[in-house]
Amino acid sequence: MKALTLTPLLVLLGLGCGTSGVDDDDATEYPDIPLYDFEAAAPWFECPESFEDGTDEVRVFDREEQHFGGENLRQISTDIDLPTGDFAQIGLWLELRCPEGGQCDDWDRAGSVQMALDPSNPDGGYREIARFVTPYGRGMCQYIDVTALASVLQGPQHFTSWIDTWVGPGHSDGDGWVTSVSLLYTPGEPRNSSVIDIWGRRSITVGEIEPESNVDAQVEPFTVSIPENARRVRAHVVTTGHSFGNTANCAEFCSMRHDVIVNDTIHDWEGWRDDCEQNPVSPQAGTWEYPRNGWCPGAIAVGKVLNVLESVSPGEDAVINFDILRSNGSQYDNTAPVDLLPHTYVSLKLYIEE
Repeated sequence: MKALTLTPLLVLLGLGCGTSGVDDDDATEYPDIPLYDFEAAAPWFECPESFEDGTDEVRVFDREEQHFGGENLRQISTDIDLPTGDFAQIGLWLELRCPEGGQCDDWDRAGSVQMALDPSNPDGGYREIARFVTPYGRGMCQYIDVTALASVLQGPQHFTSWIDTWVGPGHSDGDGWVTSVSLLYTPGEPRNSSVIDIWGRRSITVGEIEPESNVDAQVEPFTVSIPENARRVRAHVVTTGHSFGNTANCAEFCSMRHDVIVNDTIHDWEGWRDDCEQNPVSPQAGTWEYPRNGWCPGAIAVGKVLNVLESVSPGEDAVINFDILRSNGSQYDNTAPVDLLPHTYVSLKLYIEE
């Protein structure tokens, strides 16, 4: 772990964490460390130049090559011991560089950082920590808030980094990427949520007309028990639409509605990005300035956190369902499919505070 030093360029909330307020000798005292202002950094979440003293960095991936070719490094993995304790804030730092002596991948590629649900059994499923899409042919660095995952970002863990690249050293479209991922821990009064994983990153095909292959046929309702003392329940959905040339240029270049359905109450979110031309990761090649469904080239897709407390009953089970529609609420029918069917990468989890 490495403590970094503050510079005046760092944007801060200026809020101290204080103490636990307990007078006995076993009381935990929390250092008065200001928290990083992620809201001020939205929507592009550019990496700051430094951090407060007392914020500890844990390198998950340190300048690891990711490419395809003689060696398939589209997905890499690592085992790591994370800090344990009380944390007021945790941030995830993602940096992509071009290979030394080579070129970045010319194309925009979907990517994801995930951790195993059970670090001793990586085949047992994953939770997504960050979704991103690479820039066209250049590097990027972004820093996002993952504090809601504080209860699981502790102890021994197994991580993966996946980039959907199909180039490698010597390829005419570039040599790939060099990936670094860090977690930045700020100790303080904890704001831990329990994390219920509904899906890690998965692909849902949209526009299929046949009932046996439409969105509803691909989604199984998920039942979760809501604790009796739950005082806050949030659903975190991340979506990025991919492929074009299909009807209405979906799922990449059309606006779609994503419904998180909790006990038959619909919580909808579009996620359309019409600000890609403002991306500071520029200039890029390709169509980086075009609006897109849920993402921009060269940016992390943070998704949407929805307050669903009023749709559940503490102490009872809740049924979670999901749907993808046109932005006007109508069913999307892909009547002119191309080889690559329109699809949406989706991840969904619940944060429950008691």
